[in-house]
Amino acid sequence: MSEFVISTRYANALLSISQEKNTFNEVYNDVSFVKNTLTGSKELRNLLINPIVSSNVKAGILKEIFDSNIGSDVMNFLQFIVKKGRENILFDVCKRFESLSNDKLNQVNVSISSAVELNLAQKEEIETRLTSIINKKVIPSYKIDAGIIGGFKARYNDTVIDASIQHQLELLKKVLFQEDYLKN
Repeated sequence: MSEFVISTRYANALLSISQEKNTFNEVYNDVSFVKNTLTGSKELRNLLINPIVSSNVKAGILKEIFDSNIGSDVMNFLQFIVKKGRENILFDVCKRFESLSNDKLNQVNVSISSAVELNLAQKEEIETRLTSIINKKVIPSYKIDAGIIGGFKARYNDTVIDASIQHQLELLKKVLFQEDYLKN
């Protein structure tokens, strides 16, 4: 069975439990915290996928890191995943849980890259336009990309919206060459 299918099953199970217990918001925040911690720590991700490190050691490390920062439901879930020997897909389970939860909430995480820091009005304008394009509430994360001349690029799921000046120039170039070709 593929890791995607397995991580989806675990994520769905946690989602169902959180809905039954009416703790969805708390669980969502806790899983996001775990995912962000794993995103920020390559060492922790490597430890979890290392077959040489015992499950007991992994469970103890997860407990030490997360016990005071997350609720008991998610902590028990982490321990359950380790007990089942699935700690190697914990990061995927967290990402899948977030994705399923975002679908449930009709929202999407969008990574927005721009050449310079955007002011509040620009951010609001971009978020408003993206919300109307995507038809979901936009949860933005902004970053600076020096490779962008101007404008912005927005990434969500497997989609890129390229509103950069470089992209606009490339489109203009194609149109000009096409018109030039049609004249000859």
